[in-house]
Amino acid sequence: MEDRLPRQFFDRPALKVARDLIGKRLVHRSREGTVAGIVVEAEAYAGTGDPASHAYRGRRTVRNEVMWGPPGHAYVYPIYGMYLCFNIVCGGKGDPQGAFFRAVRPTEGVDLMAARRGFPASDERSRRMLCNGPSKLCIAFGITRALNGLDVTGGELFLTEGETGGRVVAAPRVGVDYAGEGKEWPWRFLLDGDPYVSRRA
Repeated sequence: MEDRLPRQFFDRPALKVARDLIGKRLVHRSREGTVAGIVVEAEAYAGTGDPASHAYRGRRTVRNEVMWGPPGHAYVYPIYGMYLCFNIVCGGKGDPQGAFFRAVRPTEGVDLMAARRGFPASDERSRRMLCNGPSKLCIAFGITRALNGLDVTGGELFLTEGETGGRVVAAPRVGVDYAGEGKEWPWRFLLDGDPYVSRRA
């Protein structure tokens, strides 16, 4: 079995985890097959003190309950009534932080990803469209609400070491205009120059 990132990796502040996710390999082994790719863009959400977080000011709901549990578990939630977003819980139990996956560069199972996304990925330009956004990523990787709460250190969805090298840059998060000054915080991390990111810095 591949060496998965251990729980200790996620048992840290989201700012550190999100940055360190860049270059790691995301894998999903399902009945349909295996898909994998290199994480090239991720965001940090720092819990109760972060106005962009679902847990801001201690908000605790049925939807975000998994965030309040131990680190290293998937937090999958719906947006716009039809799409999904994928995070991994960070920090210690009771400290609801999360690392949000925005984009992955596909490396394995590209045909399966393309079938799920509904178009052929016959060249690099089309492959760039497979996972260059959080909801696109969920569709291509077969990440569903059924995976909410999954332990990513021991389940079918997990991370391993991936690529080393490359410069990681920081930029403001996307789609958090409601967060006041928090919308300007440079808590989105990208692999500099990678064409598979959702939005360049």
